[in-house]
Parts: sequence; structure tokens; C-alpha cells
Amino acid sequence: MRICLRALVALSWVAVCARAAMDECGDAPGRAQRCMPEFVNAAFNVTVVATNTCGAPPEEYCVQTGATGVTKSCHICDARDPRNHHSAVYLTDYNNQQDTTWWQSQTMLAGIQYPNSINLTLHLGKSFDITYVRLKFHTSRPESFAIYKRTSEGGPWVPYQYYSGSCEKTYRKASRGFIRTGEDEQQALCTDDFSDISPLTGGNVAFSTLEGRPSAYNFDNSPVLQDWVTATDIRVTLNRLNTFGDEVFNDPKVLKSYYYAISDFAVGGRCKCNGHASECVKNSRGRLVCNCKHNTDGDDCNVCKPFYNDRPWRRATADSPNDCLPCDCNGKSSECYFDAELYRARGHGGHCRNCADNTDGPNCERCLDNYYRDASGSRCLACSCNTVGSESPQCDNRGVCACKPGVSGEKCDRCQPGFHSLTEAGCRPCSCSPSGSTQECDVNTGQCRCKDNVEGFSCDRCKLGFFNLDPQNAQGCTPCFCFQHSSVCDSADGFSVHTVTSSFHRDDDQWTGQQRDGSSVPVQWSPSGQEISLISEDYFPMYFVAPEKFLGDQLLSYGQNLTLSFRVDRRDTRLSAEDLVLEGADLRVAVPLIAQGNAYPNENMQTYVFRLHDSTDYPWRPTISHADFQKLLHNLTAVKIRGTYSEKSAGYLDDVTLVTARRGPGVSAHWVERCTCPQGYQGQHCEQCTLGYRRARPELGAFSSCEPCNCNGHSEACNPDSGACDCRDHTSGLSCERCKDGFYGDATRGSSDDCQPCPCPAGATCAVVPKTREVVCTNCPTGTTGKRCELCDDGFFGDPLGASGPPRPCRACKCSDNIDPNAVGNCNRSTGECLKCIDNTDGFFCDRCKDGFYGNALATSAGDKCKPCSCSPAGTVGRQTACSQVTGQCQCLPNVAERDCSACEPGFFNLMSNNGCERCNCNPIGSTNGQCDITSGQCECQPGVTGRHCERCEVNFFGFGSSGCKPCDCDPEGSQSGQCKEDGRCECRPGFVGTRCDMCEENYFYNRSAPGCQQCPSCYSLVRDKVNQQRQKLQDLQTLIDNLGSGQDVVSDKAFEDRLKEAERAIEELLDEAQSSKDVDRGLLDRLNAINGTLTTQWNRLQNIRGTVDSTGAQADRARQRVRDAESLIEHARQELDKAKDAIRKVDIKPPSGAGDPNNMTLLAEEARTLADKHKMDADQIEKIARDANDTSTKALNLLQKTLEGEGRTSQEIDELNKKYNEAKELAKSLEKQAHKVQAEAEDASSKALKIFANLTSVPPLDTKSLEDEASKIKKEASDLDKLIDKTEKEYNDLRDDLKGKEQEVRKLLEKGRSEQQTADQLLARADAAKAVAEEAAKKGQQTFREAENILDDLRDFDRRVNDNKTAAEEALTKIPAINATIMDANRMTKQAEAALGNAAADARQAKSTAEEAERIASSVQKGSAKTKEDAEKAFQDTNQLDDEVSDMMQQLDAAEDELARKKAAADQDMMMASMASDNAKEAEDNARKAKSAVKTVLSTISALLDQLGNIDKVDLSKLNQIDESLKRAKSKMGASELDRKLAELNDVARSQEGMINDYDQQIREIRADIANLDDIKKTLPDGCFNTPSLERP
Repeated sequence: MRICLRALVALSWVAVCARAAMDECGDAPGRAQRCMPEFVNAAFNVTVVATNTCGAPPEEYCVQTGATGVTKSCHICDARDPRNHHSAVYLTDYNNQQDTTWWQSQTMLAGIQYPNSINLTLHLGKSFDITYVRLKFHTSRPESFAIYKRTSEGGPWVPYQYYSGSCEKTYRKASRGFIRTGEDEQQALCTDDFSDISPLTGGNVAFSTLEGRPSAYNFDNSPVLQDWVTATDIRVTLNRLNTFGDEVFNDPKVLKSYYYAISDFAVGGRCKCNGHASECVKNSRGRLVCNCKHNTDGDDCNVCKPFYNDRPWRRATADSPNDCLPCDCNGKSSECYFDAELYRARGHGGHCRNCADNTDGPNCERCLDNYYRDASGSRCLACSCNTVGSESPQCDNRGVCACKPGVSGEKCDRCQPGFHSLTEAGCRPCSCSPSGSTQECDVNTGQCRCKDNVEGFSCDRCKLGFFNLDPQNAQGCTPCFCFQHSSVCDSADGFSVHTVTSSFHRDDDQWTGQQRDGSSVPVQWSPSGQEISLISEDYFPMYFVAPEKFLGDQLLSYGQNLTLSFRVDRRDTRLSAEDLVLEGADLRVAVPLIAQGNAYPNENMQTYVFRLHDSTDYPWRPTISHADFQKLLHNLTAVKIRGTYSEKSAGYLDDVTLVTARRGPGVSAHWVERCTCPQGYQGQHCEQCTLGYRRARPELGAFSSCEPCNCNGHSEACNPDSGACDCRDHTSGLSCERCKDGFYGDATRGSSDDCQPCPCPAGATCAVVPKTREVVCTNCPTGTTGKRCELCDDGFFGDPLGASGPPRPCRACKCSDNIDPNAVGNCNRSTGECLKCIDNTDGFFCDRCKDGFYGNALATSAGDKCKPCSCSPAGTVGRQTACSQVTGQCQCLPNVAERDCSACEPGFFNLMSNNGCERCNCNPIGSTNGQCDITSGQCECQPGVTGRHCERCEVNFFGFGSSGCKPCDCDPEGSQSGQCKEDGRCECRPGFVGTRCDMCEENYFYNRSAPGCQQCPSCYSLVRDKVNQQRQKLQDLQTLIDNLGSGQDVVSDKAFEDRLKEAERAIEELLDEAQSSKDVDRGLLDRLNAINGTLTTQWNRLQNIRGTVDSTGAQADRARQRVRDAESLIEHARQELDKAKDAIRKVDIKPPSGAGDPNNMTLLAEEARTLADKHKMDADQIEKIARDANDTSTKALNLLQKTLEGEGRTSQEIDELNKKYNEAKELAKSLEKQAHKVQAEAEDASSKALKIFANLTSVPPLDTKSLEDEASKIKKEASDLDKLIDKTEKEYNDLRDDLKGKEQEVRKLLEKGRSEQQTADQLLARADAAKAVAEEAAKKGQQTFREAENILDDLRDFDRRVNDNKTAAEEALTKIPAINATIMDANRMTKQAEAALGNAAADARQAKSTAEEAERIASSVQKGSAKTKEDAEKAFQDTNQLDDEVSDMMQQLDAAEDELARKKAAADQDMMMASMASDNAKEAEDNARKAKSAVKTVLSTISALLDQLGNIDKVDLSKLNQIDESLKRAKSKMGASELDRKLAELNDVARSQEGMINDYDQQIREIRADIANLDDIKKTLPDGCFNTPSLERP
């Protein structure tokens, strides 16, 4: 009972305390929060329905006294008498202890005892969360009764609790049972705690719904207990009365004393609103319902309001209100419903209905089909696409319809330009070439309108003398050049677009300046602007002159653009006709700057484009023909750009680009011509003479005509330019006077065999030694040397002539680029073994690191190759120097970490011991984290703790504990030293008292002008002396009283009386003195002490706050400075990176030229070395710039991190100050309590003194005026100090609030990062689960394959049995005469077969009369068997294919495992693999079905065979019996093979796989939804973490 009462009291207090915080459903800023109705007695004044009540008719009952032989007091229960009725209304009325009312049942005389029972039913009218049910009995409590509840009208009654002294017998429940964690927490228990007959009246029974339920402490997350406490009705069933056993005598008086009576029936709980309402009210029908908030609805706030279905309804918890959110219908609908699938996919489940303005979609976010959104975006309009001209009635977001070919218009209602005749098929095109026509045609004939140089019905071919039908060419085609030798040409293949560019990133790119008279002037290059400029002193123009790369043969630039950027320093520009000048081939053309649609120059850099073409649209002056223009470009000698236009002006040039072409891959250059040359000419442009022809006028070059050659001897042809003969017969020279390379002999003899091939490898030359006539090879192939090129050269290996075995060509030694190319003897010339490895490499091919080094020997950069192990001798086993060549990990001693074993593991130190690291052994209480200094072993201690292991307090500290030691804080002026005792009390100097020695002792005072506590003036000495005298008298009196009973001297009555009177007088004097000075003395001292204490407290508080404010301000200034430094460093880093980028762009690494003459090796080596040095210098410069940029970025990052750490420390210090301030407040409150206690003790001591003392001499008068003045002065100073403290405190609070905002922002960002990491971890976990499911599917597929193999074996066995039956049938055919003789017996056997084979009898009566039918049947069996075999083989092939696909799937799963580290990419890969697994499993199911179908076909064939065998009219009985026996054996084998069972198992496996695949697809959809959510989160995240307020709170 005590336990229940304590539980009820605790629950009541929880209800009272929680009520204030739960009255409202929103906090002060208006945010939703959990709310609950008030805690009430739900049964108060609610009518209880009782199945039995006394008084109808009136009856007598007696009060049980519990004593025998005592006359019982008896009364009448009359339901009609208001004074004597005990109806059920008294159960829930106001319970008045002075005027008790109760409900009462009939007595035992009326038969209410067990097994009869009485029900008391309480209808609450609504769901309540029940906390307790309490019953107060007016009689003794029943021996057995139970409490039930139900959660809906008409629902089942659920037992809440059983109370019985006989739990097993009455309720079949164990007595005093309990619920273990994990068991059913909705089970009712039985207890005998309240089943005793005593007390006879006033006994209470209190049932707590959550007591003993393990999940009660996690109620918000326990739906089981939430349902357990919910009830709409409570029923108490009274089963058995408690008696003294005297009822067995059936004495009416005794039976009338036993009955049920209950004075109070209380149900404590709250109106059930699921945390969404703070009150329950009556609705229009008078029924109690929740006044729902949080956009919820329903009697219990158990559903969301209409249009608030964006997420599922949930019960509010302490952590989240779980309020219902409105649907997002973009203002187009007021109806929606919750879509669970949509919620899983998007995180928003509101699906809108009846969208307005022709919109559709879950959020009315898109238009209906065949509608589009208007420009305002507020509504959707009909597309109204033309049904004839449009592809579909749907238009795009601008209302433009998708038109059929050749149709145009927003609604596809007219033909495009170049089309005609709008029909169902669209408009017919004009068939005009877009390159050669104006895209217009005759609406009737379709004849196209061509450009100037184009012809043809469709304008699809160039006129004679033109080529390259180009849509960008206004004239259509380009005139042929062909050096004026041909008028037929075409576009050449193999040429791509190329640009010659000057961007002036590094220097002036060799551009020069020139005045009008041709004199040179310097150009100025601007490193910052990366441009060049010219500055004039007069009006005469100055020109920029292009470098060599823009000059020479630029024929391929004809018809292309020359582009430049130009500006002037002021607008008084006077243009001329010669702003851009081209010179070459004794021709000169010029054009104004503003020609060809270019803008007028100004102070801003503008782009100018000039087309190199002779058209009238491009007015080059003087006007020349296209042939002359091409001739000029063929030998372009100067490009001049005017730079100055006025006196003392400047012009600036940048980004000059000339478009040309070159051979090679790339964007095709179709403007390059390929001429069809006449006889005697050849070449792309007919620029060469053919064989047998030469130039008639060599001085004209390619423009000269060609004429036949005049060459004698070994050739009939000559060089078209020089006249040199084209020699044959292996001769060479201008007149074929010598043998060509690779041959030797005398070519002047004139025969065809003058020159013989050299006995050397292919490509080598030879010479004849004059004296010995020995032929010696020269210019051997690369890698070989010797007289016959039989040896491998240095740096090569092999055996060219096979001297040591099969011939092996000389190949370059492969030393992994780890040798010095300028060294000799780098490798063995025979084996190729590398002998001079560099960069710390070793091995046959220099492909691994030396011992003591690690890394990648094959890395391209020397810095990335092999690095020394650098193992720390102190931390390595046996002081080894070797390490893993791959990872570089050294073999470390115990407790040693890092790759090079150079550091101790966390919690260890003393690496230099050479025996591994020692454990720190930090005191777990005194240290902060168990770490220590790696050298000294000094642990990191808590505040105030010292010692190497943090095992003791520092000097002037005490109280060793988990939070460190507390400072003694001894007053330096009042204490002997700064060190206190273990209890924190300081040792005080004379005149000081108190724990901190910060107060003066009695008769001392503190004066700021003098150190220490000063003794009070002499007047206070008198008071002290007087008090000491009285104290001595008290001591004497106490001694006297103590000696009265213990003294051995006998004292006479007279002496005793005298001494007693003397003591009485002394007491009276002491009493008088105390009485006279009590008020003034005590009041004054109290005021002085209070003022002094307040002053000291306020002064100390002011000092602490001032120090805090100063420290906080300094830290804030440092943080701001760090932010500014970080910003400047970041800006500097950007500048450095830009410089590095530009430097990389400007690096021009030119490849070395081809190999020259064998005798120029030294020169080539020098050039290569020069180029290498230049490239190395460029690379070093780039590396330096990049390193500087990287260092700057690193500094910026470190400074930013320090800034953030500084802000974190500032926040921590502010929190610590707040904590100390709160501790100071608590200490002040504690001191105040102690002061009150001391005051009370002092008053008690005073009252005792009044009882003891009878006398006290008078005290000299005190000068209170001076004391009051001094007190007033101190009070004024305290007031001023208080105002200053308040002002300082306000400034401190403002600063703290400002810093808290930033701290909160950083914490939210960190929390958001953790949330994203958790989401990513969940996604990876799901991907792992998906992979596991796919692997399981693969295993099932393999199992299916094995079962299919078993089925195939059975089918093959069946095929063999069918062949046996076929043989038996053929034997039967040979005995047809005997079969005819026994036809009658066959009919009888047919009837027997009918009984054995089912419906075969009917078919037998229709059998054919000839034996040929048996042959046809046998043939049918053979065909069926062949088909069965074919199907079985196909099933086997399908199964093999399935196995291959399963293997492929497993390989794909293994490959996917490596990709799971990436978030979205990994999930996508798993999805793809899962889809493939699903397809394979489905294919396995199809194969299984095919196998089943094949088996069914075999069975049908067997049935047909049996049927047809029974249809034979004349059958040999013995043979038929044999056939019958064979068929029976076949059927028995079929049954033994359990083919049907295996097929059923196969189908079951297929169905289970299909279910797994469906589950797998569901998981894939969930993963995709998670990925979409991650993408949304990623899009909302900022690009970086900056020390600025976030626009969107995470």
C-alpha cells in the first residue's frame, strides 16, 4: 500500500509540475510544442452503473466490528429514503471526510458472495490517458476483485489488474507476478497486497497503470504502453467478500454484516489528445472532445485536418510536436490526401486533388496534358495546336507546338520559309541546298534561288571555277586558285582548322612598331594588362607589325578571319583608309578599322574582325582580283595594324588571331582546295610539275608553267625546279653519277647493274675501303653497330646475328626511365639487365626500390619515386632501416605508431627508450584524457591538479576530484599563506577569521588605509572587557552548578544560601545590562556587518566582471583580426593561383627537332640539354609559384581554423564565466542561509542568557552618530558600485549574446554535417543490404541450375525408357496375324486397361483396324521422344546460360563492392546490378517454366501412346501383356522419379525468387528516394564554410 501511495503522490506531483508547461501548444515565438489537457479525476460526478445496490427493497445491514460476542450496530438501507440510500452516485461525488457517503451492495444474505459478482462500470464518454484508479472502501476490502478497461464503446473488456488472496484459484494468475523486459507489457498482474480483511473500514486500493512496466521510462516511444493507458470505460468487478469465516453458520446477523461498500471511486488521468490539445471541451452534441491544435482533428486529435496531410499523423512527443503540415498545392487546390508512396520518395506526402487553372500533379505544379503555363505563371492555357500541322496536341512551356516537318508558327498553322503545301504529312521542302541558296524557292515549281557562285535546280553545286559550297559564304562558293593553272577544284581532305594567335601573356610575342616612313619604334608590353601599346608624339600614324608566324604562305587563310582586340586612350580618333595593311607578292591592300561592320574605337577594348576576301562586301583597297588576293596571301610579307590616331595618343592591341588550316585531325577546313590539274602539273594546288616536266620560268616559282624535261642516262625524268634527273637503277646525284644509299659500286658505267645492295641490315648504308676493297656498313639502324651492324649499340641489347642462339634484334633497354640517358653502359648489351639504376631504384629493369627505400619506382616524377624509409632507430625493432617497399611501413616496437615508427601510440610516451613506448598511467580522476607528453610522460591534468600522473592538487588548491582541484582562494591579506587545509579552510593571521580569512574577528575592523584588521577603539575595549567579565561569571556559575552534585566538600545551608544569593545578584546584574544594551548594540552591529558584507561582495563581483569583460573584448578583437588576416591571405592565395595558371598557360615546351646527321650528335645533345634546362627552369618556376600559392592557401586555412578555435574558446570561457557566476550566486544564497541560521542561534543564546542571568551592569554610552555617518557613506559607495556593476554587466551580456549567435550558427552547421553523414551511412547500409539480397538471388539461381540438371537427367532416363517401349511396339508389329486371331481377348484386355488407364476404353472403341496404326503410333512416340530430348537439351543450354549469367552477375557484384565508398555513384551501380540480378532471376524462372512445359509435353505424349495402344483391334495377347507390363514399369519409374514434386519445388523456388525480387525492387526504389533526398540536401548546402551568417538555417 505504501508503494502505491508513493507512486500516486509522485504521479500527482508530476501532473502538477507539468501542467504549467503543457497548458499551451506553442512557445513564446509561436513554435509548436507538445501540449496536454490538465490532470483531472475523470470519474468526478460521472455516473457509475452498478449491477447491484442495496435498498430496493429496503433491507437491514450491520456494521462489522471484528469482535465476537459484541452486539453489532445495524441500520436500514432504503433506496427511497434520501437519508438512508446508498446509490452509485455516491461513488464519484465530492469525498468529504467529515460527512462520508458511500455506495453499498446487498448483504451476503442476498447471495452476493462468490461465484456471484458485482460490476461497477464507469463510462468516461471519451478516451482518457489513465494514470491511476483509486478505490476507497467503506467496509473491509474484498478478498478478490478485478479492474477492467475498454478503449471503445462495445469493445472487449481488457483486464487491468487483479487483487486476490487466491490469485491462482480465482483468476488463474500467479500471485505477485512481474513483467520482465521484452515480455508483454499489456498483461494484467495479480497481487494479494490489498486482500486482507483489515482495516474494517477506510481501506484504500490504488492501481498505477505504468507501475512495473519496463518501458514506462520511455513512454513516448512505446505504442504498447500508450495503448495500455488508453480507456473510455473502467469496470470494477467485485468477486469475493472478505470474511472471518463465521458465515458458515448462516447466522442472519452475521450474513448481514458482510457486503461491499465503496465511498470513493477516483480515476486520475488526462483527456487523451495525443499531445495536440491543452483542453477538452463539449461539442455541439454535448460530447467531450479535444480542442485540437497543430492542425489536427478528431475526438482525440488522432487525424490531421483536411489539407494538412503533407506528412503522416503522429503523436506529439517531448522532442517533436509532430504537427500536421499543410499540403503545397501552389494555391491551386484546397483538397489533398496523404500519399505514402509520395512521402517515401520526396519526404512530402501531400497529394493535391481537383487542381484549378488546368493544373495537375501532386502539388498542382504542372499543367494538364495539352496545356501550358502562361507568362505570369499563375494559370495554364490550352495549347490549341493545329491538328494538321502539329505533331501532337501538346505544346512546350511557351505555348509553342511541335510542328511537323516544314511547318512553322506557334500553332503550326503555316509552312516555313523554303516549304510549301501544308498537308497531313507537313509541308514539302523546297529541296534547296542551305549552303548554296537563299533558302527560298518558287511556290509552284520549287526552283531554288542560288547565290552568285552557285548553280543547279537545288543550288547544290558550285559553278565552274569555284568550290566549297559554304553556308557562311555570301557568294556560296570560293574561286579556285590552283596557281592559275586550272579552273577545276574541290575541297581537300585531311585539313583541320588552325589559328595563329598572339595573346601577350608573357611578353610582346616579337611584335614590333613602325612609323609611316618605315622607321622602327618600340612597343610597350604591359604585364598587368597583358597587352602591347604604341604612344605617338605627333599626328603621324604608327603601326603594329606582326611577327614571322603571321607571315609567309598564308594561302589557306583566304576567305577566313583576322581578329584583333583594340582600344585607344581617348576618343579623338581620326581613322584612315589604311588602318589594316597586308603586303606580299608585290601587292598591297588596306582597309579602314571600321570596315566590315566593326565599331568605332574607344577607351574600352573591342574586338575587330576582318575577312580576307576580295568581295565587294569587304572593301579592300585597291580592289584586286581573287587570284591576286590569293597570290598576296601565298607570300604574305607584312601585316600592319595602325596603333595611333592623334597627337600624344596611345593605342593598345591584344588577342590577335588569324584563322588558317593545317594537315591533321580536328575540325575540318573545307575551304582548302584540291585542284584537278592539266597534263604536266600535279600537287594539291597544281603547284608542281609532273614527272618529265620542269619550270619554264623558275623565277616565277609555282606560278610558272611546266615544260617537258631533258634528262639522259639512268633517267628520263628530272626535277621540275632544279632540273635534276630522277635516277633509277639504284643511282643518285644530279646526273645519276653515284650509287644511292644502301648500294655500292661505280654508277658511271651506264649499265643497270652498276650498283649492288650493301651487305647490311635494311636501312643501313655502306662504303668500299679503297685499299682493301672491303665493304663496311655505315649508318647502321638504330641500336646496332659494327662492320656488319652485328653488335648492339650502347643502351640496347640483343643478338642481331644469332651468335649466342636464335637471332634477336637489338631493342632499347627497358630501365623504367630510372637511368641517366647521357651515361655509358647503362645495361648489359646481351641480356638487357639494367646496371646503373638511379633515383634509389634497383632490379633487373630498375623497377623496384632499393633496400631501405619505398615508393613507386615507375612514377613519372623523380620526387614521386623511391623515398628513404627513414625508420626511427628508437622506435624500430632491432633498429632496422628497411621497410615495406609498397607502403613504407617500418616494423615498430610495442606501442609505437606512424609509418616510420617515430611516435608513440596515444596514451604512451618515452620513444627513446629503444624498448617501445611506456604507458602514461595518468590518474583517471586527475587527468583530462589519459594523454601525456611524449618525452617527459607528463599527463594533461585537470584544473588545479599537478604531478606527473596528475595524482595530487597544486599548491594553494584542495579537493582532489574528477573535475580537478578547487582553488583555496585564501585572502592574501588575512591568511598566513595561500595553502588551505583539506576542508578548504585557510590559516588566518591575527585579527582575521572566516574560511578564507576574509573577515575580522570580534573587536576588530577593516580599514583600507592600513593593512590588516585594526583593533576597535578603546570604547569597544570596554565593551569587550565587560563581555569577557560576564563570560567569566557565566563560566564560574557553570562550574558552580557542575560542582553542586559532584563536589566532596560539605556546604552548610547558610553558606549555600549566601552563595546562591550572590549568584542570583550576579545574574540579575547581567540581565539588566543585557536588557539595556540589547536593542542598540545588536541592531548597530547587524547593520554594520550587513553593509560590510554587501560592499565586499559587490567589490569582488565588480572585479571579476571587469576582468571577464576585458578578456572577452580582447578575444573578440583577436578573432576579428584573425578573420581579416584570413581574408587577406585567401585573396593573396587567389592572386598566386592566377599567376600560376598564367605561367602554366605561357609555358611553351617545344619538342626537339628530328635526328640530324650522324656526325652532329654532339650538337644535338647540346641542343637537347639546352631545351631540357629551359623546360626545367620553366617547370621550377611553375612549381615555385604553385608551392607559394599552396603555402598561402595553407596559411589561410590554418588561420581560419585558429579563428574558429578562438571563437570556440571564447564561447567556452563565456560559459565558464556563467557557470562561475551561478556558483557565486548559489554560494551567496548558502551564506545568507548560514547567516540566518547563525542569527537564530544567537537569538536562542540570548534567550537562554535571559533565563540564566539576573544581573548585568550597565554599558557605557556609545557614539552612534559617527557610526551611522560612516555607514551612510559606505552605503552610498556601495550604491555607486552597484550601478557601475549593472552597466558593466549589461555590456558583458550584450557581448555574450552576440557571440552566442555565432556559436549557435557554427553548432547548427556541424549538426547538419553530422546529419548528412548519418544519412550517407544509412544509404551505404542499404546498399550493403541490397548487395546481400543480390548475392542471395545468385545463390538461389545456382540452386535452380542444379535442380534443372537433375530434371534433365530424369528426362534422359525417360527418353531411354521410351526407346525401349518403341522396340517392344516394333516387335508387336511383326506378329500381326497372331494379333488378328486373338481379337476377342484383346477386347477383354482393353476393358481391363480401361480400369487401369482411365478413359482409354472410349478411345479403344474408336481404334483403327489395321496394324499400320501401331507403326504410326511408334513413329509418333519416336518423334515425341526426339522432341522431348530436344526440349531437354534446350533446357540444359538455358540452364548453362543461366549459370554463365549468374557468374557474370557475381563478378559484377564483386566489382560493385569496390565502388561502395562513393555515395550516389555506388548506389546507382548497385541499382544497375540489382536490376541485372532481377532480369537473370526472371530468366531463370522462364527457363524453369520451359522445363516444366517440356515435361508436360512428354507426359501428354505418353498418354497418347497409351491411348493409341489401347485402340488396336487385333492384338497378340502375350505381346500386349508385355507392352502393358512395360508401360506399368514406365509409369512406376515416372512415379519413382518424383518429377511432379521436383517441378512443384522448382515452381516454389521461382515464386520465392520472384518475391525476393519484388522486395529487392522496393529497396531499390527506397535507395533512389534517399539519393534524391541527398541531392536535395546537397543543393541546399553552401559551397563552403564561411564566418558569415547563414541565409538558410539548417
